[in-house]
Parts: sequence; structure tokens; C-alpha cells
Amino acid sequence: MEKFLRTKGTIQHLAPMEEPPQDTFVPEPTPRSRQLLGPYFDLETPGGPLHAQCTAEVGRRLAEGLPIPVYQIASLGLLREALKAEQPEQPNPEDPRDLPEAVRSAPWKHLCGMADNWAGLSSADRSRLVTALAKLGFWQTIADLVPPDGSGSSLDALRLAYFRHNAAAQLAPDAKSAAAAFVRARRVMETIARCKDFDPAVRYGAAAHMIVLCAKGDKDKALADMRHWLKAADEVADQAGKEIAPLHVSIYWRGVAFIPFFEGNHAEVKRQLELAEKYAMEAVAAADADTRLLALENVHPVLETSGRSAKARGDIEGAEQFYRRMTEWDPLDPKAHVRLADFLMGESRVPEARDAYRTAARLGAPYASYAHCQAARCSIRLEQAEQAHGALVASASLDRQALSPLILLRDICTTEAVAPLKEWAVNELATRMREAR
Repeated sequence: MEKFLRTKGTIQHLAPMEEPPQDTFVPEPTPRSRQLLGPYFDLETPGGPLHAQCTAEVGRRLAEGLPIPVYQIASLGLLREALKAEQPEQPNPEDPRDLPEAVRSAPWKHLCGMADNWAGLSSADRSRLVTALAKLGFWQTIADLVPPDGSGSSLDALRLAYFRHNAAAQLAPDAKSAAAAFVRARRVMETIARCKDFDPAVRYGAAAHMIVLCAKGDKDKALADMRHWLKAADEVADQAGKEIAPLHVSIYWRGVAFIPFFEGNHAEVKRQLELAEKYAMEAVAAADADTRLLALENVHPVLETSGRSAKARGDIEGAEQFYRRMTEWDPLDPKAHVRLADFLMGESRVPEARDAYRTAARLGAPYASYAHCQAARCSIRLEQAEQAHGALVASASLDRQALSPLILLRDICTTEAVAPLKEWAVNELATRMREAR
């Protein structure tokens, strides 16, 4: 699969991009990001992909003083960057309090009020606020509010520390700094998993999450660490004195499956992921209004992991089924369509891949730029280069750090009619390369 090349750093100091020659390509429609991701600007708009629905639920819970669970689909810093790039003329707050008061929804006003009153908040309310800020992708706000050397052994204090380290990882200027912040976050999760004073469900979930975190660490010791946390999770379940809820069991099996995957035992990975899906569906069936979105959201990563696992063991038909089920389960999430498109592209099913990439591009952030570029690659492979021009311009416009669409545009503009478009691509590419130094 071709790489999507981007410059490093930020776009804050880039000069405004020159407009491409309008008569040399057919413009692509504006992505639906603002419509589908409304909760990231008001904490209440209904609908959209599951992660956006969960964000609206966070707004409701925050305003009503309810506990806020940690949802699995995290909001990366890239999401807000993509939203800002798509429509820079629209409100694009770096901090929730940047939104003018006149356009703040009721839950957004409540969020801002809590942030302004940080010093007067209880530890529990601080934890709730920071969990909401993390779901919204306001990592700089978290870094500004939560001291980097926070202390305390309560679950709320540890949750604050965990999100503070995650914020540092998201905002890190380089890979080394991000890795160091990741290690600090992992230590906090380890503390939660070990503390016998916490609810068994909390410790069980933390131990299962430690397996996943260990899988991302040092490969030489990852297996031993993952086995350690598998044993720890099993001990918590054995000593709980009550049955662990299906949702937590599903999350457990998806995490545990990393162990046989590292061992190359694909049959066991398949068995364990089947258990993850079984319990995920049990959680959906048993969910009430309060737990429905948590259960629905959990199915998304289960299907994604199962698709990757099937592909790794050579079950191409099974992998396709999982990826298609992802698009059916969460049809408004562009990531689901990108996963399907990447799979189809890898299988040289180029026309189908292009359709899936185009769907993802229309849905929007944070995958629109990548999806447009990949759709253009499909058109080029299908010897329909004229259909690639608009998609490549859209890709370069939506991501000011993108290099791949400009390189492709430069290379496919070979006629006199599109010479101005080639010149624009060459000039913009030079600008981005120069400003990246």
C-alpha cells in the first residue's frame, strides 16, 4: 500500500495556500464533517457516527452531574486539525471557552463554567470535566488545567493524571517525547489495576487495558508483560464475588487476543475474538438507555480487530465480511469505510476501493484528505486520470501538510490543458517542503 506523505510539525505558521486554477478540475463537494460531528462544537447535536453520539452523551452526563465513562473511540488531536482545515472560516476553538458565549449551547456553557471554576471543583468534578475535554479532543486545555506532577491515589486523581499524560503524548513535539508520556500514562493505568480498594470492574478493565498497552511497548518483553496482566485480570475476576458484565468481558477478550497474535497462534486469536464479539452482542442485547452507547461503540473496535486478524491469517473472505459489517454497524464513521477501502485496495479490487474511499471522503474528518488521495490513486490505476484532479486538489486543500496529493498531481498533469494545475501543484509542493524545514 502506498504511503500518504506529510510534512512534520504544525500548520500554524504556514502561509495561506494559493487558490488552484478553477477551470482545470471538477471540485469535490465539501465533506459532511460539520453536520456529522456537531457534538464536538455543542455537546448535544444528535446523530452522526457512534463516537459523535457518545460525545453528545458526555454533554448530557456532564450537565446532569452524572459519572462519565471513558469511551473507547478516542478523539485524537488530528480530528480538530482536520475540522479546522476543512472549514477555517467556521468556529474552530482551541479551547472550549474560545467559542463566543452567544453561540454556546447549554451543555457547552456548563463545560466552560466548570473549566473557569477549576480551582473550586471537587476531585470528582475535575475528573468528569477532564474526561469530557478528552472526548472533545481539547488536549491543550487538559494540559493547561491539570498539573503535570499531580498527586493523589483516588480513582479520580489517577484518572486526571492518566489524561494529563495522554495530553502530553498528543501534544508532544517529537516521537521520543510522545513515547515518554505514553510510559507515564501506562504507569498510572498499572496503579489502577493493582489497587485493591477499587471496584473489581475498574481493576479488571484496567488490567485488560494493560495487555493492550503492553502490546504497544518493547517487543522484547511485551509477551511476558501481557501474560502477567492476563493473570492479574483473571485473578480480579475470580475474586470479584460477582459476575463481570458482558461489556467488560468483551473488552477483556479483545485485549487478551493480542497474546496469541504475538505468538503466531491465529486459530486461538480467532477463538478469543469470537468470544469478544459474543459478549459484545450480549452487552448490546442487555443494555438499557444508560449503557446503550457504550455497548454499541464497543462492537466497532471488535469488528475492526477481527477484520485485521482474519486478514493476517489469510482468511480474505472473512476479513471482508468484518470490514463490511463495520460500515453497516457505524455507517457514518469514515474510518469504517477507509478500513474497507484499504482492504479492497490491497486485494486489487480497485473500482470497489474507489467507491469506499469516495464515501469516506464525503463523510469527512479526519480521513477526508487521505480518502480523496486514495480515491485519486484508484482513478489513476483505472486509467481515468481526469477523475483524479479534483480529488487531489481536495486532498491537498484539506490537509496543508499533505505532500502525496501534490506529487501525484504534478506527475499526472501531462497535457497543455492542465499545465496551470501542474504549475500550481509544483509551487505548492515547494512551499510546503520549504516551510517544513
